[in-house]
Amino acid sequence: MPSFTDIWEVTPDTAHERASKLIPADSWIWDFSDEDSPLGNDIGADTFAAYLDFRREQPKGKVQTFITNLFDALEIEDADWDLLDAEALQEALDEDEGFSVVTRDEFILGLAFAQLLVEGAIDDLVKSRAMTALKRQSSDVLMEFHEEEDTAALRRDQLEELAMILGRA
Repeated sequence: MPSFTDIWEVTPDTAHERASKLIPADSWIWDFSDEDSPLGNDIGADTFAAYLDFRREQPKGKVQTFITNLFDALEIEDADWDLLDAEALQEALDEDEGFSVVTRDEFILGLAFAQLLVEGAIDDLVKSRAMTALKRQSSDVLMEFHEEEDTAALRRDQLEELAMILGRA
């Protein structure tokens, strides 16, 4: 398992071999300064750093322990993972200006890619939640929330690429 101290050490050459095979070397996913990259936004980057710390401290620790601890720190409920209904999704976004939904999605996508880059595999529960997060992020409700009407096609292509990679992982 590769040993990193921060996100900037992760490249197609230093990541787990399986991740390097699944993610093309020229993919935008490797650009950790790109807000759309799973590890390029603040939550994704922070999740990666926290996951590295967790693995150093608990090499055999359960990922659910990591999720619970981080959500407690963020004061976010470990809930609504399957939220896809447009009306319920809009209500959840309106409840706290999107903080919980967006943070949960960015967290789980960051965690899925952190696991892939570091360990070469993704926990089944994390993968399932990440795939649902990608569907949610592709929804018209989230595209409108993020005001991405002009770039919706590009963003949906990016989300589809992430789903293809996670599907093969």
